[in-house]
Amino acid sequence: MNKSAILFASFLLMVFSCSPKSYDFRFFAIGDMPYHLPGDFERFERLTDALNREKPLFTVHVGDIKAGNTPCSDEYLMKIHGYFGQFHHPLIFTPGDNEWTDCHRDVAGSYDPNERLDKIRQIFYQERNIYGSPLMLTSQNTHKGYEKFVENAIWENKGIMFGTFHVVGSNNNLKKEPGPLTEAQEHQERDAANIYWLEELFNQARNNKSQGVILFLHASLNFQDSSDNGFKGFTQRLQEEVLAFEKPILMIYGDHHRFLMEKPLREESGKVVKHFTSLMVFGDKDMHAVEIRVNKKDDSLFDIKQYFVEGN
Repeated sequence: MNKSAILFASFLLMVFSCSPKSYDFRFFAIGDMPYHLPGDFERFERLTDALNREKPLFTVHVGDIKAGNTPCSDEYLMKIHGYFGQFHHPLIFTPGDNEWTDCHRDVAGSYDPNERLDKIRQIFYQERNIYGSPLMLTSQNTHKGYEKFVENAIWENKGIMFGTFHVVGSNNNLKKEPGPLTEAQEHQERDAANIYWLEELFNQARNNKSQGVILFLHASLNFQDSSDNGFKGFTQRLQEEVLAFEKPILMIYGDHHRFLMEKPLREESGKVVKHFTSLMVFGDKDMHAVEIRVNKKDDSLFDIKQYFVEGN
């Protein structure tokens, strides 16, 4: 072997030995799809195939499995249930507003929202709130007093805590106008359950000395302190937990259908809360995903990348 070949071989050895994988694990987030039927079924299949080829640790759908004007029928819910079964890796789903709170609309079939919520829990959470290959989750329904909240889950991987929260758009199902007592009860019970689950997630993160926390929910939160804000209880507790934790926290959500990264929280001094990041996923006509790589050697912990699916 001549001198040039030896030098080139040494260079390649140095590159590969000094270039380890730049992350500990990765996952994907999607939401607000499929909306435009029937064409979006093919696009959703294309997205599913693309993510299956990537072989991530898991994917999370943050809710809105249909458009607001699509009928909330059992047939449609079962169709999406079937699509979720096509994921080869774990697929976790937390509900959005379009699949139940907005089903009272004429164009959606004039359903009773609470009845549709019961149906979603029956169809999508019969045995576990996960599709694809196994992933160890703890469901909130294993906690006394919260048996109905099968959709909320907590899990852990390599020192990072994850949690899903059933917080949805349409003002979290809090109606500004007086409505049936059952509607008010639904909001109050679910809001209390989400706050309890938020406290549980951060308690586990502290007890486990976790390096970071990731939350998944549907709604684009309103952080305003007003009596008619359906997110008020949850956001107040979220801010308290975030300020107390002081390690990287990522909140992933949908609702408004555009890729958006923000630092939405501020300290009392007015300075931005640096360790809290919110991320809105693609959706609606943009049927793409967001890839999140977790790198525990990086102070920021989370590397967020847009993932575009060709043809979508």
